[in-house]
Amino acid sequence: MKFQFPPRSTRGAVLGFAWSQIALVMAGVIAAVVALNLLVAGQRGAAIAAMAGCVLLVTLGLLRFKGRRVTEWAPVVAGALLQRRTGQSDYRGGPYAPNSVERWMDLPGPAAAYVWLPATAADGTTQIGLLHHRREKTVTAALTCYGTNLILADRDVQAQRLTDWAQLLNILGSEYADAGLIRWSVTSRAVPDTGNAAQRYLVNRAVDTSSDAYRSLAQLTAAAAPAAQRHEIYLSVVFDIARLSGEIAQAGGTDAAIAAVVLDRLTGIESAVLEAGITTGGWLSPRAYAAVIRTQFDPDDQEVVDLRASTSPTGDDGPTAAGVEPRLAGPVAARTVGWTTYQHDSAFSRTLWVAQMPRQQVAATWLSPLYMRTTCRRTVTLVAQPVPAAVAQLATRREKVSRAGDEVTKRKLRLVRTAREDDEARAVEQIDREQAAGHVRYRYALLVTVTAPTLPDLDRDVRSVKRILSRAGCEAIVLAGEQDQAFAAGALPLARGLKPARGWSA
Repeated sequence: MKFQFPPRSTRGAVLGFAWSQIALVMAGVIAAVVALNLLVAGQRGAAIAAMAGCVLLVTLGLLRFKGRRVTEWAPVVAGALLQRRTGQSDYRGGPYAPNSVERWMDLPGPAAAYVWLPATAADGTTQIGLLHHRREKTVTAALTCYGTNLILADRDVQAQRLTDWAQLLNILGSEYADAGLIRWSVTSRAVPDTGNAAQRYLVNRAVDTSSDAYRSLAQLTAAAAPAAQRHEIYLSVVFDIARLSGEIAQAGGTDAAIAAVVLDRLTGIESAVLEAGITTGGWLSPRAYAAVIRTQFDPDDQEVVDLRASTSPTGDDGPTAAGVEPRLAGPVAARTVGWTTYQHDSAFSRTLWVAQMPRQQVAATWLSPLYMRTTCRRTVTLVAQPVPAAVAQLATRREKVSRAGDEVTKRKLRLVRTAREDDEARAVEQIDREQAAGHVRYRYALLVTVTAPTLPDLDRDVRSVKRILSRAGCEAIVLAGEQDQAFAAGALPLARGLKPARGWSA
């Protein structure tokens, strides 16, 4: 079974140009007219200055840098400079955090507004970790999932699994989108297996420990300990409290009412995931959720957290209880280093945005090399937002009308139509047919966060990841000037990283 991703749209307001580009070019033309008038008036110096301004404006309007227009870079650069000017690029947490109380979780940047929402499952004992974002009025939860080997499965099994996953996407984008779900993400992280599961298995299951075979396997597993990795997968879902306001008001309008309404949705989502053939480990408890966030900020804590999880707890709040105290999930210190690096506690991270998916046909396992051929600590996050059917239809209709208008204009101006424009037009037609067939349209972003203990190691690992993505046919861009926000979106299971859709655009 082969897939082909549509090319990233290059269509703008007019003939592929955005309104900001058109404004800069028009300003450049006006500057050129002023320069000519000044030259006629004999003011040679002013005319040269105006012509230089013309060249600068036109260049800024047409130039692209690292996959983005200069006009798209302007707000990013301005925001980064303002952040540094106001001292917001450095974060101090831990004992220096301003809100170290039970419900708070001191996180930097846009994640600072998260608080823990008390929630207990239907059995009356299991605690579910719910994160309430006070400003955005959302509630987030994360489900532990376990992957299966798709590469070695038969073709019929692969096709069935993909069909089940497609059905799950439609359920999340239709039934649960109408029930308040606004975003979801799949986060897969590779972390060092500090416990060396292979070595533990050999020690616990071996019968004859005096044989040559045992000694050989013991040496092999011990040598593999530094390179051993484990993969963890989390499905994060985000609910909009405003869409659930009616049910919440009927339940009492309190935090407990919010938790009860959200937990009802979570039960249904977990059942849908299980029906899709995906094994789950339950929704993360507050301590387990905090452990994931904490070890992302401080990888050196991974071994301690794993050891704590393998010991028997002395009590609910005992010193050896699994996980991390929820209010201690955030970093002790974090800061932005330069334009492309984020330093947090004991490591450095760099997040890449996959700006273009493979444009040629690929198999269902096209991303496997990123998981199988890397030994670095990395997190791959796919953030998706279902688009309401009415909005998706309007957006597709607008896209088709705009492309038809551009085609007429190009025909009149005798402009060349490129192969990429043909591919984009076919992609729009394909999306229209899929929507007519009942499929849900999604906005999505694929982010890869690479973490290393030192900057030289980080540079080497990022080059390796970019090389693997390039071989897979992807175009990956290091997000400059916004690495702190990118880390929250790409490394943490919070389902962030998409700009809100405005109006009837999708």
